[in-house]
Amino acid sequence: MSLQVFLQAKFFGINALLTEDGLGGEAFLSRCQWFALLGEIAPRALLAELGLSPLLLGAVTGGRFLLVLPEASVPAADAFLGSLAERLAVVTNGRVGLAWSSTENLGLWPDIRKRLDTGLRQRRDTPRLPLGLLTSGGMTFPYDALVETLRTAANVGWSPEDPTGFLADAGTHQWPLPLAVSRPLPQVRKWGVLTADLDNVGPRLQAASTAEEYLQLSLTFKNFVAGELARVAATEEFASRVTVLFSGGDDFAVAAPWDALLDFAKEMRRVAGLMLRQLDEQREGASRSVSMAIVHAQRGESIASVFARSAEALETVKASGKNAISLFGRTLDWAQLKEAAEIKGQMRKLLSRFHASPEFLDELESFYVDPAAGSDLASARARRRGRTLDKPWRLHRRLRRAIDVRESEAFEKQWDSLLGQLTAEAAGRRQLRPTGYVALAWARLEGTSA
Repeated sequence: MSLQVFLQAKFFGINALLTEDGLGGEAFLSRCQWFALLGEIAPRALLAELGLSPLLLGAVTGGRFLLVLPEASVPAADAFLGSLAERLAVVTNGRVGLAWSSTENLGLWPDIRKRLDTGLRQRRDTPRLPLGLLTSGGMTFPYDALVETLRTAANVGWSPEDPTGFLADAGTHQWPLPLAVSRPLPQVRKWGVLTADLDNVGPRLQAASTAEEYLQLSLTFKNFVAGELARVAATEEFASRVTVLFSGGDDFAVAAPWDALLDFAKEMRRVAGLMLRQLDEQREGASRSVSMAIVHAQRGESIASVFARSAEALETVKASGKNAISLFGRTLDWAQLKEAAEIKGQMRKLLSRFHASPEFLDELESFYVDPAAGSDLASARARRRGRTLDKPWRLHRRLRRAIDVRESEAFEKQWDSLLGQLTAEAAGRRQLRPTGYVALAWARLEGTSA
């Protein structure tokens, strides 16, 4: 009787491919689609080429897959993956790689998982590319038109002649498209990118005591992210406005007009909380948190640049404690986001209802040290200096001078409420609250022309 073997593989390096200078919108979407298909189609192609049942496919999530193979098929699988890795190095000029490991189905699942992860790290850390395989001058990525060819396709195909390429309704082996094809990017001036990550999914998976539990959890997270992402994006509020860039096992990214991003983030957080709460009933003490980052595109900025800034902001959120959102370079918990929206509303009311001078926002901004000094939303004064509030009456006096409105009871009430929410006492000093800066940048953005 043949011994069963677990084979785990992981693709890595996609960020280097997505942040290439001068990358256009359709090319960016094609590369996202290509990497997503790579993780979905490669394990299916391996099983098909080896003549094995597709039922041996285990978990496929976020560029990683797990297979169960008969021991006799391991050498052929190694040869298939080795050839695929070499082809990947050629078409991406070494930026995207593949690592894999295998181990016998012997012992408890936590021990099996540990052996698989150790083998994966060892192979990834070991250079295996032949000399001369990479080109010094770089090369054109051959699949930058993939998303356009797949938008009208029902099936995606694969052929051994080009193991890293995917065909529309053609190829030696074909399967129904395993994921939705991205729609074109929004053609508006004020847009941005939202990246999100379900917190602590890795520890949840590592805590699985059996292979069956691990597979069930992996599929639960993957199906939730892909299914809910597609469902919310197809609702009347977001249909034709939100472009899904990618969805992984526990993370996703979308691009959309600015006025849709925050509402989309809130809805995805709401449904994620419902799903995580159901899992909590089965596992004591599990986290229900979601981390997100939203980055506004500056004038003329490419999708690749905006995505890179959003991904970096998300890493900052997760490093600072998770279950928060990054907006305009500030990390806020979800309660603070609501406060920022209220402060923004008060600022806009001062400008619209009381006809305050627009210089009011410029003066207020000059008290903050803008973390994105090159932003097209920042005034010249904000780029030159930051202020402290050791003498808070200076803020009151300067803003009074800039706001230039006739005093009234309604105005005084609105004014006092705004100033009270902008500052807070900390360590014996009065400081500006991060919600105030987010509200300010938010108000300035809404005030710019569409």
